[in-house]
Amino acid sequence: MNYSLLDINLGSNVYLIDFLDIFIIAVFSYIAILFLKQTRSLLAFAGMGILGIIYVLARAFHLYITALILQSFFSIFVIILVIVFQDELKRSFEFLAASGTKRMIKKSVLSYSSTIFAIVQATSNLMRKKHGALIVINGQDTIERHLRGGNALDGITTTTLLESIFDPKSPGHDGAIIIDKERISKFGVHLPLSENLRETKEKGTRHSAAVGISEKGDSLVIVVSEERGEISIAKNGKLKKVKDTQELERFLLQHYKEKFPQKPYGFFQNLFRERMIEKISAIIIACLAWFFIVYQAEIVQRDFNIPISFTGMSEEKIIENTMPETVTITLSARGQTILGGIDLNSLRVTISGENISTGINEIELERANVNHPFNVSVVNISPSLVVVEAQKYETHTLPVEANIKKDSEDINIKEISISPNKIKILVPENKDAPEFISTEEISITKERLEEEKTIETRVALNNLYKIHKDYSSTVYVTIIKEPQEEEEE
Repeated sequence: MNYSLLDINLGSNVYLIDFLDIFIIAVFSYIAILFLKQTRSLLAFAGMGILGIIYVLARAFHLYITALILQSFFSIFVIILVIVFQDELKRSFEFLAASGTKRMIKKSVLSYSSTIFAIVQATSNLMRKKHGALIVINGQDTIERHLRGGNALDGITTTTLLESIFDPKSPGHDGAIIIDKERISKFGVHLPLSENLRETKEKGTRHSAAVGISEKGDSLVIVVSEERGEISIAKNGKLKKVKDTQELERFLLQHYKEKFPQKPYGFFQNLFRERMIEKISAIIIACLAWFFIVYQAEIVQRDFNIPISFTGMSEEKIIENTMPETVTITLSARGQTILGGIDLNSLRVTISGENISTGINEIELERANVNHPFNVSVVNISPSLVVVEAQKYETHTLPVEANIKKDSEDINIKEISISPNKIKILVPENKDAPEFISTEEISITKERLEEEKTIETRVALNNLYKIHKDYSSTVYVTIIKEPQEEEEE
C-alpha cells in the first residue's frame, strides 16, 4: 500500500488510521451493550469490568502474577461466554443485521387501524368473559426460532377470529397467536418461559411466556388473565398492567408507529436517532480502550534493506544503471509484533518512469515512493538521493544471417534457412542500426551435417544493442547440403 491518508500522523502519537480502529471497536462494543441489555447480565458484566480495571492497573504497575492470572481468566471466560450465551449471542448479531437492513415500509399507522381496533375489541371482550389470551404482535426482529409447535393460519386479524381462537372450547386456546402486521400467521404456539422471577412473581404461565418472548425480540405481547380478568403488556422483558382499553390502544398505536413507520428513516437518520445512549457509551468504551492499549504502547523502529524497482517504463526507455540498487527504509509501529510480522514482499521502493529522462537522473526519494503496510509509518529513507542512468532506444526489425564456417572446401551447401529469420532489436536513439544481425559462428563438418541438419545457436549482438522483450536471442539454422553425384564406372 502506498503512503496515503491512513499514514498521516496527527501529532502526539495519533494517526488517522486510529479513527478506523476506534470505529471498529465501537461497533463491537455496541453489540456487546445490546447483548448485555437483552440477557439482563449487566450486573455480572459490571463485575467483569472491575476485574478489567484491576488488570489494567496490574499491567501499569508491573504486578506480574496478578496480570498473568487475570489474563488467563479472561481467556477462559470468553469460551465460557460463548457456550453459556450462544443463543443470546446469535440473537444480538441477528438484531444488529436487522438494524442495518430494515425493510422499506410504506404503510402508515392508519393502514393498521382495523387490526388495532380488532385486537382492542377482542381483548376487551375476552377480559369481560375472563377468557385467557396471549397475543404476540411482531416487530422487526425474527422470533421464529424461539417458537414451538402451533398451527399455520395466515388470516386477516378480526375480532371474531381472535375470540374464537381463545374460546375455552377451541383446541388452540391455551397457546399464543402470532400477528405479523395485520395477519395472524400462527395460533396455538408455545413460547419460551422467562427466568426473570421479579417480573413474573405471583403470575401465571401466560405472563411468564409473555415476558419470555419479549426478551427475545422487539415484539409487543398482550396477556389476558382468566383468573383476574386483567390485561397486561409485555415489552423488552418488562410486564405492565393496562388500566383500560384506551391505554391498550395507545400501546398498540405506538408499537405500529415505531416498528412500521410510514416513511422509514434512512441509514444516517437512524444512526443519530435510535439508541443514542448505547452508541455514545460504545464510543466512550472504544476511546478508552484505544487510549490505554494503543496510545500507551511503545513505538518501535526497524530498518529494512529494499531493492529499487521502476514502474511505468516505456519499451524504448531502459534503465542502464542505478546507484545504489538498494536503500534502507526505517519503519515505525506500535509494538515489535507488527514489525516482526511484516512480509518483506510487501515492501517496495518504486520510482515512476515518468520522472526519468535519458541520461543521468538524480531522484530524491520520498515516503510516497515506499509501498508498505498501512499500520506502519516510514521514518527515514537512506540514502534519499538515487542516481539513475537511462537510455532511450529505437526499435528496428532486422534480418538474421547465419555465420557459417566450413572445415573443408568440399562441403557444398544447397540452402540455409533461419527461424526466426527476422528479429526486433533496440538501438540507442543516437546510433545507426546495422543492416543485419549475424549469428554466432557455426562450425560445419561433414559428420555434423550427417548427424544434425537444424542447429540451435544465438545471435551475436554488439553491446550497444538489445533484444526486444518479445524476442529471444536463440535462433535455429537449418542447413541442406548439395546431393553428391554418383561416380561413373
